[in-house]
Amino acid sequence: MIIYNFEKYNFKNFVVEAITTTINFSLENDIEIILHEETQGKYEQIRDLEMVKAFPPLVFSVDIDLNLFKKSDFPKKIEKLILLDGHHRYEHLALYNYDYPVPIVLISNQHVQIQSYNSKINEDEEQFIELLLKNNFIPSTSVGYCINFKGTTYSGQDIKNIYELYNFKRKLINSGLISAVRNDTLDINDVIVDFTPIKLNEFYRENYLFPPKSTWISPRI
Repeated sequence: MIIYNFEKYNFKNFVVEAITTTINFSLENDIEIILHEETQGKYEQIRDLEMVKAFPPLVFSVDIDLNLFKKSDFPKKIEKLILLDGHHRYEHLALYNYDYPVPIVLISNQHVQIQSYNSKINEDEEQFIELLLKNNFIPSTSVGYCINFKGTTYSGQDIKNIYELYNFKRKLINSGLISAVRNDTLDINDVIVDFTPIKLNEFYRENYLFPPKSTWISPRI
């Protein structure tokens, strides 16, 4: 991907260096797009270019210090983009291969902040605790791969890496025991479960996608 021009981009609620440009994915075959989450088919229904034109920009990060970007640096070749926000939209674009310049926002990798996307439990609290204990998650203050629930950290004694932890989260989602709830909208009646946050470099595992709504990434449009 070669960027020939760009403009500065200002997030509404975040102070971070960012630029905006466009990319026509149907014409780009020399760019690697790193995805990290599964989707649930929100934009797979029909081909609709007018809907695509109304999409908010996709947000990517790059391994470049954008603070050093100057107009004189361009055109500039970028070989890899990490998709931070817009998995459903990107999946739809890839499905129908639109010949259309899609707006994107780029930030530097070092400015990416990742939290666990909140989940709420959909069953009795005591039953949920029993489920954690049954799967060898024990109350612990030790460092490891953990689930935070009701002010207590439960460390997975059999969990060897972040992928195994989120595979367990996937089982909880698929069984209906937990469901996602936005980090910026919290019902006081929701009982929230958080998982050890994923790091940016953990997005790179080949042929692996985390469950839907695993990451709450800032900055956000």
